[in-house]
Amino acid sequence: MITVEQVVVGTVTTTGQAFSFPGLSVLRVRHGLIVHVRDYIDGLRVAHTMDRSAAVVAGLGASQTEARKP
Repeated sequence: MITVEQVVVGTVTTTGQAFSFPGLSVLRVRHGLIVHVRDYIDGLRVAHTMDRSAAVVAGLGASQTEARKP
């Protein structure tokens, strides 16, 4: 298993806003080949940068409502 600390850097094409998100990648390797990759990044920070925080909050509320239905 390989764990990599990384920084994803880019620009939001619709707004021109630059971003930088720290994250981790975990790779499983077998016989010299990558067989599984999992990335971990701050999804709330990404949503905020993409101006989607309200949609995330609304989605969380909808999930809570669905969970309460009999």
